[in-house]
Amino acid sequence: MADRERVIAYRVAAHQFDRATADAARLRVFDLGLQDSERSAVPALAARLETVPPLDGGAFTLTWTVRGAPHWHRAGEVPALAARLWPLGDADAVARMNRPPVTEGLRVLHEVASALRDVVTGPMTKGEASARLTPLVPPEVTGWCRGCEATHVHDPVFRLAVLPAGLRFDPAEQTVTFVPLEHRREVPARAEGFGDLVTDYLRLHGPAGYAEVAQYFGAPVRDVKAAWPDDLVAISKKSWLPADRVDAFEDPPEPEVVRLLPPLDPYLNARDRDLLVPDEEHQKQVWRVLGRRGALLVDGEVLGTWQARAAGGRLDVKVSPFVSLDVDMFAEEAARLARARGLEEAVIS
Repeated sequence: MADRERVIAYRVAAHQFDRATADAARLRVFDLGLQDSERSAVPALAARLETVPPLDGGAFTLTWTVRGAPHWHRAGEVPALAARLWPLGDADAVARMNRPPVTEGLRVLHEVASALRDVVTGPMTKGEASARLTPLVPPEVTGWCRGCEATHVHDPVFRLAVLPAGLRFDPAEQTVTFVPLEHRREVPARAEGFGDLVTDYLRLHGPAGYAEVAQYFGAPVRDVKAAWPDDLVAISKKSWLPADRVDAFEDPPEPEVVRLLPPLDPYLNARDRDLLVPDEEHQKQVWRVLGRRGALLVDGEVLGTWQARAAGGRLDVKVSPFVSLDVDMFAEEAARLARARGLEEAVIS
């Protein structure tokens, strides 16, 4: 295999698109968390599992984590995740808070998270939590919100504080509602275990280097480099893998799968987009800023996009291939996705 072909084949296998795993909790995507923006989690699981289990049954926890986005994590791993995702320095904290006018980013974030932890002692909506939190935090991280017609903590700061405050979402509520984690810990004093997240990223999205990992977690490259694990294996001058994944990289299976990947699927969240989709015009379609679309994955290559709309008990899936493709090849995947969404049938066009 050529270098790019080997990387693609390795990642397709690492993402477990072969559906050989029946237990959702054993999917590697949960090592980093499964993003659930725009209802992306269920179709991402449908691309990896024969049967998609309910995520709100207690085995998984939903909260704001990586890049301030909602992610599902294995429930038992969430309390320790707060220290792993804690910013690596003041500059990192300020950047993740969307650069409020502060210099001591870690101290300010600790104050906000500690106040939020004290405020939310039982189920509480985001609006109520925000109203109670705002007068308790430095004014530099608050501002007037025209939509709410109120002064409150800036949203990026609020999102960053939720996990270290020991809070999760109640998935049964339509409005964002927080619930304290069981056995929640004190707000972290420092980052601990970020190297484990680096290793998890490389197992799933490797081989990769400092820049890709930094962009994924929203951290400065220099801080990521300083926290880089010393037991990784260099695959090239700028990319590494964990030692236990080198053999899998050297001889990956052929990536013979056909999948409908949703927008924000973990496979598409790797940061080396030029490798995943070399054509720049195609990249613009796959990673649209507005009106996100899913990706057509055929034997490891992203060969187009798709959109879906539910109408009654039917899922209408419109595919837009970059090359000539028989759309019927996606019929089984569309039917599987419809079932995962609780619909009776799917139509491909």
